[in-house]
Amino acid sequence: MIILEILEHIEDADLEDWLTAAFIEHQDQLPLKELCTNGGYPSTSRVVDIWMVEIISRNGNVWRGKFNVEFSEESKNGSGTAHWAERQTGEILFTLDIKTGEITTDALALDRKKDLGSELVAS
Repeated sequence: MIILEILEHIEDADLEDWLTAAFIEHQDQLPLKELCTNGGYPSTSRVVDIWMVEIISRNGNVWRGKFNVEFSEESKNGSGTAHWAERQTGEILFTLDIKTGEITTDALALDRKKDLGSELVAS
């Protein structure tokens, strides 16, 4: 993804806040499918939670960072009228080219929380 407006904030103390907003705005381009563990797909009707955005390396024109993400994975339950939604968490690593605004991402699954549970969702 390319987010040119982030280039205006490269030197700002609140760059991570701007990145958080940009990732939320472009969440459809995040590798959430890679974090699905039950053969499902990321929900398009539920909120994606993004937090702990941080730049971990500022070397040259390519900076590296990471953030945590939580979202709902949905899957069909053998029925055309109902499906399951289960919360998933993960960490997404990213690189930011500070000259072009290009951001590339790579998803890593975090340890699953047993208490997140599943829920039946009517469709």
